[in-house]
This record gives sequence, structure tokens and C-alpha cells, in this order.
Amino acid sequence: MSYKPPATVARAARRGLGLRRLASKSRRGGTAVGVARATQLANQRNVSLDTVKRMIGYFSRHLVDKQGATWPEKGKGFQAWLLWGGDPGARWAVRILRREAPDWFDTFLEGPRNRALLRHLGLSARRR
Repeated sequence: MSYKPPATVARAARRGLGLRRLASKSRRGGTAVGVARATQLANQRNVSLDTVKRMIGYFSRHLVDKQGATWPEKGKGFQAWLLWGGDPGARWAVRILRREAPDWFDTFLEGPRNRALLRHLGLSARRR
């Protein structure tokens, strides 16, 4: 099964690519994987369930980046977050995983960092 990224996710990814393109080389956020993901999302190319799982993993690990000193300046962490679809991408991934992989999602909820991501997004940690 594959999932087409919604327009809000595509917009965030395009914004991330644009900010990265405008930044000097030393101030560019994102890895090659993040740029590839952004290109996929920006073009609204379907993503697999495994990719959606990788996306939610990224958001969970990098939520702390929002507290970084360069976040308000649209620094590297800000750019990278958008490359993965930003908050709309995280919300979209949660919706898919709750529906399509409920057992996986239940396991995901066991991690405090993962529950923190849901709180940040204004989503409940309800199971199924």
C-alpha cells in the first residue's frame, strides 16, 4: 500500500527545499536522505508504509531540534524538519499509522519521546 502526501505536506517540503537552497552551504539543513524525502513529498509522489514509519521516527528523534538556538532563524534543524513535511507531515504520518499499523503504533506509544511528539502536535495518545 502507498499513500499520497496531502498538499499541506507538499507545501512544507517545498518550503524546506526553498530555505535550504537560499542558505549558504554552511547553513544548509538536512541530509541527502532528507532532501530526497522532501523532493518525494513536494511532488506528492506516493510513499510506502515503511517510509511513513521512517518519517514518524525522524519527527520523534528531532522534536528536540525545535528548542535549538537557530530554530527561530530558520536554521538547519528548522529546514530539516520541513524537508520531512513539517508538522503537517508528522500529523499525516500519525493518522496513517493509527489506521494502517495499529499494533506498530501501540508499540510506538511506549516511548516517552514518541508521546511527547503527539503532545506537541496536539494529538491524543489514544490507542486505536
